[in-house]
Amino acid sequence: MNKKELFIDTLNGNICKQKPIWFMRQAGRFLKKYRILREKHSFLTMCTTPELSAKATMLPLEEIDVDAMILFSDILIPLKALGAQLSYKDGVPPVVNNLDLNNLVYNQQNMESVNFVAETIKIIKHEINDTALIGFAAAPFTLGCYMFGSSGDFYKIRSFIYRSPDKFLKIMGILTQLTIDYLKIQIHAGVDAIQLFDSWAGIVPYGIYKNFIYPFNEQIAKSVSFPSIYYIKNSSHINDLVVNLDFDCLSVDWRQDLNYIHSKSKRCVQGNMDNTVLLADRDTLKRETLNLISKTKNIPHIFNLGHGILPQTQEDMAKLLVDLVHKNS
Repeated sequence: MNKKELFIDTLNGNICKQKPIWFMRQAGRFLKKYRILREKHSFLTMCTTPELSAKATMLPLEEIDVDAMILFSDILIPLKALGAQLSYKDGVPPVVNNLDLNNLVYNQQNMESVNFVAETIKIIKHEINDTALIGFAAAPFTLGCYMFGSSGDFYKIRSFIYRSPDKFLKIMGILTQLTIDYLKIQIHAGVDAIQLFDSWAGIVPYGIYKNFIYPFNEQIAKSVSFPSIYYIKNSSHINDLVVNLDFDCLSVDWRQDLNYIHSKSKRCVQGNMDNTVLLADRDTLKRETLNLISKTKNIPHIFNLGHGILPQTQEDMAKLLVDLVHKNS
């Protein structure tokens, strides 16, 4: 069984002899060779130049031997199909400009503006076809958080839901179709699975998630009939909804119990080591890795962190974690 087969088999709900492992945000940030690339090119240039994006995508496989690659890109890229201008500066949240939220219009033909994503995927699949390649998109609410702005607490979008619920539902409908089309471009180009990032959906109350977010995520799950992962952070108060989403795998942060998520969903789970464990010492990393392997030995489980790998992570610690999972799972 090669790496791609191991990953897809686990994603489909089978307990394999070895756990597959990869990291969110693995294509960049902590890798030395990625930082060398970034000294020469801006982040947006990296995302929109197929040769550079492909190179960054494949680096974690070459450097730390992960079992799956995730496309090097950014969750805001599909907003280019709405005419958005994206601004990235190191150390601050990205900025979305040139969008009129009161007159948001999406034309499927505008997806041609992100054709570079498909070209990147084709380059990767030509080079490597025995390791799974994961495509991804932001879930509509998380995408909307950046469109409305206000950074970490995202008060603008949260207050807008209460103030203008009908307008918000219309925006979510547009973003949902955008997301479906964007994921289908990646699927047709050759990815082996997709992940929907709903990193910020946990900031809203139960009722808001149930009525204004959940239905759109479910629409995406049913529209994209393909091996799929749903990732959410801070989901304790809404897990009884999350476990019903029609994705093949549910990925949660370190605050959640993976066995509980599996018991309620009967699906593969992904995660959920605290990403700061990689900033501790080697003995601590080994102890925590073996604990998580032991806890999840009887359920289909893709080993990952509870959120993106931190840029402060030492490359040798990430490699040690991969080796530990390969040797002990």
